[in-house]
Amino acid sequence: MLQQTTFSAVLTRFHPFLDRFPDVSALAGASEDEVLAAWSGLGYYARARNLRRAAIEIVARYGGEIPREVRLLRRLPGFGDYMAAAVASLAFGLRVPAVEANVERVLSRVFALRGVPGSRALREDVTSRARRLLPSRRAGNVTAALMDLGQLICTPRRPICPTCPLADDCAARRRGDPETFPGRRPRPSPVSVSLAAAIARKEGRFLLVRRRSTWLRGMWEFPSAEADSPEKARRALARRLRPLELEFRSPRPIARARHTVVNRRIEIAVFLAEPVGSNGLRRPDARWFRPGELANAAIPTLTRKIADAAARSG
Repeated sequence: MLQQTTFSAVLTRFHPFLDRFPDVSALAGASEDEVLAAWSGLGYYARARNLRRAAIEIVARYGGEIPREVRLLRRLPGFGDYMAAAVASLAFGLRVPAVEANVERVLSRVFALRGVPGSRALREDVTSRARRLLPSRRAGNVTAALMDLGQLICTPRRPICPTCPLADDCAARRRGDPETFPGRRPRPSPVSVSLAAAIARKEGRFLLVRRRSTWLRGMWEFPSAEADSPEKARRALARRLRPLELEFRSPRPIARARHTVVNRRIEIAVFLAEPVGSNGLRRPDARWFRPGELANAAIPTLTRKIADAAARSG
Protein backbone atom coordinates (compact mmCIF):
# COMPACT_ATOMS: atom_id res chain seq x y z
CA MET A 1 0.00 0.00 0.00
CA LEU A 2 2.83 2.39 0.80
CA GLN A 3 4.36 2.07 -2.66
CA GLN A 4 3.78 5.46 -4.33
CA THR A 5 1.13 6.34 -1.73
CA THR A 6 1.51 8.55 1.33
CA PHE A 7 1.45 7.21 4.87
CA SER A 8 -1.55 9.38 5.77
CA ALA A 9 -3.59 7.92 2.89
CA VAL A 10 -2.71 4.35 3.87
CA LEU A 11 -3.27 4.85 7.59
CA THR A 12 -7.07 4.67 7.41
CA ARG A 13 -7.13 1.78 4.91
CA PHE A 14 -4.58 -0.70 6.25
CA HIS A 15 -6.46 -2.17 9.21
CA PRO A 16 -9.85 -2.40 7.44
CA PHE A 17 -8.07 -4.26 4.62
CA LEU A 18 -6.55 -6.72 7.12
CA ASP A 19 -9.91 -7.13 8.85
CA ARG A 20 -11.46 -8.12 5.53
CA PHE A 21 -8.54 -10.33 4.42
CA PRO A 22 -6.85 -11.49 7.65
CA ASP A 23 -4.49 -13.99 6.02
CA VAL A 24 -3.10 -15.15 2.70
CA SER A 25 -5.80 -17.78 2.23
CA ALA A 26 -8.60 -15.23 2.71
CA LEU A 27 -7.01 -12.94 0.13
CA ALA A 28 -6.46 -15.78 -2.32
CA GLY A 29 -10.10 -16.85 -1.99
CA ALA A 30 -11.51 -13.38 -2.63
CA SER A 31 -12.66 -12.18 -6.03
CA GLU A 32 -10.79 -9.43 -7.84
CA ASP A 33 -13.83 -7.16 -7.40
CA GLU A 34 -13.72 -7.66 -3.62
CA VAL A 35 -10.03 -6.82 -3.43
CA LEU A 36 -10.33 -3.78 -5.70
CA ALA A 37 -13.28 -2.52 -3.64
CA ALA A 38 -11.26 -2.78 -0.42
CA TRP A 39 -8.37 -0.98 -2.16
CA SER A 40 -10.65 1.69 -3.63
CA GLY A 41 -9.25 5.19 -3.23
CA LEU A 42 -5.59 4.19 -2.87
CA GLY A 43 -4.86 4.31 -6.60
CA TYR A 44 -2.33 2.29 -8.62
CA TYR A 45 -4.74 -0.64 -8.68
CA ALA A 46 -2.28 -3.00 -10.35
CA ARG A 47 -0.79 -3.35 -6.86
CA ALA A 48 -4.07 -4.80 -5.54
CA ARG A 49 -4.42 -7.17 -8.48
CA ASN A 50 -0.82 -8.36 -8.07
CA LEU A 51 -1.26 -8.76 -4.32
CA ARG A 52 -4.20 -11.08 -4.89
CA ARG A 53 -2.35 -12.99 -7.62
CA ALA A 54 0.63 -13.40 -5.29
CA ALA A 55 -1.65 -14.74 -2.55
CA ILE A 56 -3.16 -17.27 -4.96
CA GLU A 57 0.33 -18.46 -5.94
CA ILE A 58 1.48 -18.65 -2.32
CA VAL A 59 -1.49 -20.86 -1.45
CA ALA A 60 -1.09 -23.05 -4.54
CA ARG A 61 2.69 -23.41 -4.50
CA TYR A 62 3.71 -22.94 -0.85
CA GLY A 63 0.69 -24.15 1.09
CA GLY A 64 -0.25 -20.65 2.23
CA GLU A 65 3.15 -19.96 3.83
CA ILE A 66 4.99 -16.92 2.48
CA PRO A 67 8.43 -18.04 1.29
CA ARG A 68 11.41 -16.54 3.11
CA GLU A 69 14.01 -16.73 0.38
CA VAL A 70 14.53 -13.59 -1.70
CA ARG A 71 14.84 -15.60 -4.92
CA LEU A 72 11.42 -17.19 -4.33
CA LEU A 73 9.78 -13.96 -3.25
CA ARG A 74 11.07 -12.23 -6.38
CA ARG A 75 9.11 -14.69 -8.53
CA LEU A 76 5.74 -13.72 -7.05
CA PRO A 77 3.46 -11.41 -9.06
CA GLY A 78 4.19 -7.77 -8.29
CA PHE A 79 7.37 -8.57 -6.37
CA GLY A 80 10.41 -6.80 -7.76
CA ASP A 81 13.80 -6.54 -6.11
CA TYR A 82 12.63 -4.03 -3.52
CA MET A 83 9.45 -5.83 -2.46
CA ALA A 84 11.23 -9.16 -2.16
CA ALA A 85 13.98 -7.56 -0.06
CA ALA A 86 11.49 -5.66 2.12
CA VAL A 87 9.50 -8.80 2.98
CA ALA A 88 12.66 -10.83 3.63
CA SER A 89 14.08 -8.09 5.85
CA LEU A 90 11.03 -6.71 7.67
CA ALA A 91 9.00 -9.93 8.01
CA PHE A 92 11.77 -12.47 8.47
CA GLY A 93 14.74 -10.42 9.71
CA LEU A 94 17.11 -11.50 6.95
CA ARG A 95 20.22 -9.43 6.28
CA VAL A 96 18.97 -8.04 2.99
CA PRO A 97 18.98 -4.29 2.22
CA ALA A 98 15.57 -2.92 1.24
CA VAL A 99 15.89 0.56 -0.23
CA GLU A 100 12.80 2.69 -0.85
CA ALA A 101 12.48 6.47 -1.07
CA ASN A 102 12.99 7.15 2.65
CA VAL A 103 16.03 4.91 3.01
CA GLU A 104 17.47 6.33 -0.19
CA ARG A 105 17.10 9.89 1.10
CA VAL A 106 18.53 9.16 4.57
CA LEU A 107 21.63 7.38 3.32
CA SER A 108 22.14 9.84 0.47
CA ARG A 109 22.41 12.55 3.10
CA VAL A 110 24.52 10.55 5.54
CA PHE A 111 27.07 9.84 2.80
CA ALA A 112 26.44 13.04 0.75
CA LEU A 113 25.51 11.11 -2.39
CA ARG A 114 24.35 13.04 -5.43
CA GLY A 115 21.98 11.56 -7.97
CA VAL A 116 18.47 11.49 -9.33
CA PRO A 117 16.04 10.02 -6.78
CA GLY A 118 14.83 6.62 -7.93
CA SER A 119 17.54 6.26 -10.56
CA ARG A 120 19.27 2.92 -10.91
CA ALA A 121 22.73 4.36 -10.29
CA LEU A 122 21.77 6.04 -7.02
CA ARG A 123 19.68 3.09 -5.85
CA GLU A 124 22.60 0.67 -6.43
CA ASP A 125 25.01 2.95 -4.55
CA VAL A 126 22.64 3.32 -1.61
CA THR A 127 21.86 -0.42 -1.57
CA SER A 128 25.55 -1.26 -1.42
CA ARG A 129 26.06 1.07 1.54
CA ALA A 130 22.92 -0.17 3.30
CA ARG A 131 24.15 -3.76 2.99
CA ARG A 132 27.34 -2.86 4.89
CA LEU A 133 25.35 -1.17 7.66
CA LEU A 134 23.06 -4.11 8.42
CA PRO A 135 23.89 -6.24 11.46
CA SER A 136 23.92 -10.01 11.30
CA ARG A 137 20.93 -10.24 13.65
CA ARG A 138 17.62 -8.33 13.59
CA ALA A 139 18.57 -6.60 10.36
CA GLY A 140 14.92 -5.82 9.71
CA ASN A 141 14.86 -3.49 12.71
CA VAL A 142 17.59 -1.35 11.15
CA THR A 143 15.72 -1.26 7.82
CA ALA A 144 12.49 -0.24 9.59
CA ALA A 145 14.35 2.40 11.61
CA LEU A 146 15.82 3.97 8.46
CA MET A 147 12.36 4.03 6.86
CA ASP A 148 10.85 5.70 9.93
CA LEU A 149 13.72 8.17 10.12
CA GLY A 150 13.05 9.29 6.55
CA GLN A 151 9.30 9.44 7.16
CA LEU A 152 9.39 11.42 10.39
CA ILE A 153 12.69 13.32 10.66
CA CYS A 154 14.86 13.21 7.53
CA THR A 155 12.02 14.57 5.42
CA PRO A 156 12.39 15.84 1.83
CA ARG A 157 11.86 19.45 2.93
CA ARG A 158 12.97 20.97 6.24
CA PRO A 159 14.53 17.89 7.85
CA ILE A 160 14.59 18.04 11.66
CA CYS A 161 18.34 17.60 11.92
CA PRO A 162 18.78 18.53 15.63
CA THR A 163 16.68 15.52 16.69
CA CYS A 164 18.22 13.04 14.24
CA PRO A 165 20.23 10.19 15.84
CA LEU A 166 22.54 10.19 12.80
CA ALA A 167 23.19 13.95 12.85
CA ASP A 168 26.81 13.66 13.98
CA ASP A 169 27.58 11.20 11.17
CA CYS A 170 25.70 13.05 8.41
CA ALA A 171 27.98 14.42 5.70
CA ALA A 172 25.18 16.50 4.15
CA ARG A 173 24.49 18.21 7.49
CA ARG A 174 28.16 19.02 7.93
CA ARG A 175 28.06 20.64 4.51
CA GLY A 176 25.11 22.73 5.64
CA ASP A 177 22.78 21.76 2.77
CA PRO A 178 21.02 18.47 3.60
CA GLU A 179 17.93 19.37 1.55
CA THR A 180 19.97 19.33 -1.66
CA PHE A 181 20.73 15.62 -1.32
CA PRO A 182 20.32 13.36 -3.15
CA GLY A 183 19.00 15.76 -5.78
CA ARG A 184 15.69 16.46 -7.44
CA ARG A 185 13.80 14.40 -9.94
CA PRO A 186 12.64 16.40 -12.97
CA ARG A 187 8.95 17.06 -12.73
CA PRO A 188 6.82 16.19 -15.76
CA SER A 189 5.07 19.14 -17.34
CA PRO A 190 1.40 19.41 -16.36
CA VAL A 191 -1.12 18.24 -18.95
CA SER A 192 -4.65 19.66 -19.03
CA VAL A 193 -7.41 17.17 -19.81
CA SER A 194 -11.14 17.71 -20.26
CA LEU A 195 -13.39 14.89 -19.12
CA ALA A 196 -17.15 14.60 -19.64
CA ALA A 197 -19.04 12.13 -17.45
CA ALA A 198 -22.68 11.05 -17.48
CA ILE A 199 -24.91 10.30 -14.50
CA ALA A 200 -27.78 8.04 -15.57
CA ARG A 201 -30.50 7.07 -13.11
CA LYS A 202 -33.11 4.35 -13.43
CA GLU A 203 -35.43 3.24 -10.66
CA GLY A 204 -33.11 4.75 -8.06
CA ARG A 205 -29.99 3.09 -9.50
CA PHE A 206 -26.96 4.49 -11.32
CA LEU A 207 -25.30 3.07 -14.43
CA LEU A 208 -21.57 2.38 -14.20
CA VAL A 209 -19.30 0.74 -16.75
CA ARG A 210 -16.20 -1.35 -16.13
CA ARG A 211 -12.87 0.04 -17.29
CA ARG A 212 -11.03 -2.40 -19.57
CA SER A 213 -7.69 -0.71 -20.04
CA THR A 214 -5.03 1.41 -18.28
CA TRP A 215 -4.24 1.32 -14.56
CA LEU A 216 -7.96 1.46 -13.71
CA ARG A 217 -8.72 -1.84 -15.45
CA GLY A 218 -11.51 -3.68 -13.68
CA MET A 219 -12.78 -0.60 -11.82
CA TRP A 220 -16.33 0.72 -12.19
CA GLU A 221 -16.87 4.29 -13.40
CA PHE A 222 -19.56 6.53 -14.79
CA PRO A 223 -19.64 6.59 -18.61
CA SER A 224 -17.06 9.20 -19.59
CA ALA A 225 -14.79 10.46 -22.34
CA GLU A 226 -11.60 12.52 -22.41
CA ALA A 227 -10.39 15.08 -24.93
CA ASP A 228 -8.29 18.21 -25.17
CA SER A 229 -11.31 20.51 -24.89
CA PRO A 230 -14.66 20.42 -23.05
CA GLU A 231 -16.71 20.40 -26.27
CA LYS A 232 -14.72 17.55 -27.82
CA ALA A 233 -15.11 15.56 -24.60
CA ARG A 234 -18.87 16.17 -24.60
CA ARG A 235 -19.22 15.00 -28.21
CA ALA A 236 -17.09 11.93 -27.53
CA LEU A 237 -19.26 11.11 -24.52
CA ALA A 238 -22.42 11.45 -26.63
CA ARG A 239 -21.02 8.81 -29.01
CA ARG A 240 -20.12 6.57 -26.10
CA LEU A 241 -23.63 6.77 -24.66
CA ARG A 242 -25.35 5.37 -27.75
CA PRO A 243 -24.24 1.72 -27.32
CA LEU A 244 -25.31 2.05 -23.67
CA GLU A 245 -28.80 3.08 -24.82
CA LEU A 246 -28.46 6.48 -23.15
CA GLU A 247 -28.73 10.08 -24.29
CA PHE A 248 -28.13 13.49 -22.74
CA ARG A 249 -31.06 14.96 -20.86
CA SER A 250 -29.55 18.40 -21.46
CA PRO A 251 -26.47 19.63 -23.33
CA ARG A 252 -25.47 21.65 -20.28
CA PRO A 253 -23.49 20.10 -17.39
CA ILE A 254 -25.14 19.96 -13.98
CA ALA A 255 -21.86 20.07 -12.06
CA ARG A 256 -18.11 20.48 -12.40
CA ALA A 257 -15.15 19.07 -10.52
CA ARG A 258 -11.39 18.75 -10.69
CA HIS A 259 -9.04 15.83 -10.24
CA THR A 260 -5.27 15.40 -10.47
CA VAL A 261 -3.43 12.19 -11.36
CA VAL A 262 0.36 12.60 -11.40
CA ASN A 263 0.82 15.46 -13.91
CA ARG A 264 -2.67 15.26 -15.44
CA ARG A 265 -4.97 18.12 -14.43
CA ILE A 266 -8.49 16.91 -15.19
CA GLU A 267 -11.38 19.33 -15.54
CA ILE A 268 -14.64 17.39 -15.20
CA ALA A 269 -18.06 18.30 -16.56
CA VAL A 270 -20.93 16.16 -15.23
CA PHE A 271 -24.02 15.66 -17.40
CA LEU A 272 -27.34 14.02 -16.73
CA ALA A 273 -28.25 11.19 -19.09
CA GLU A 274 -31.41 9.15 -19.40
CA PRO A 275 -32.23 5.72 -20.78
CA VAL A 276 -33.57 5.45 -24.29
CA GLY A 277 -36.69 3.29 -24.28
CA SER A 278 -36.74 0.49 -21.73
CA ASN A 279 -32.94 0.24 -21.60
CA GLY A 280 -32.86 -3.42 -20.74
CA LEU A 281 -29.10 -3.28 -21.03
CA ARG A 282 -27.42 -6.67 -20.75
CA ARG A 283 -23.65 -6.59 -21.06
CA PRO A 284 -20.88 -7.67 -18.67
CA ASP A 285 -19.15 -4.29 -18.70
CA ALA A 286 -22.20 -2.27 -17.55
CA ARG A 287 -24.25 -2.50 -14.37
CA TRP A 288 -26.96 -0.56 -12.55
CA PHE A 289 -25.84 0.14 -8.95
CA ARG A 290 -28.03 1.06 -6.02
CA PRO A 291 -26.69 4.04 -4.04
CA GLY A 292 -25.80 1.84 -1.07
CA GLU A 293 -23.78 -0.48 -3.30
CA LEU A 294 -21.52 2.32 -4.48
CA ALA A 295 -19.93 2.68 -1.04
CA ASN A 296 -18.53 -0.87 -1.23
CA ALA A 297 -17.92 -1.11 -4.98
CA ALA A 298 -14.57 -1.18 -6.76
CA ILE A 299 -14.65 2.44 -7.88
CA PRO A 300 -11.74 4.91 -8.12
CA THR A 301 -11.48 8.30 -6.46
CA LEU A 302 -12.40 10.02 -9.73
CA THR A 303 -15.77 8.25 -9.79
CA ARG A 304 -16.45 9.24 -6.18
CA LYS A 305 -15.67 12.87 -7.02
CA ILE A 306 -18.13 12.79 -9.90
CA ALA A 307 -20.83 11.28 -7.66
CA ASP A 308 -20.17 13.91 -4.96
CA ALA A 309 -20.31 16.76 -7.48
CA ALA A 310 -23.61 15.48 -8.84
CA ALA A 311 -25.02 15.12 -5.33
CA ARG A 312 -24.07 18.69 -4.43
CA SER A 313 -25.84 19.96 -7.54
CA GLY A 314 -29.10 18.47 -6.32
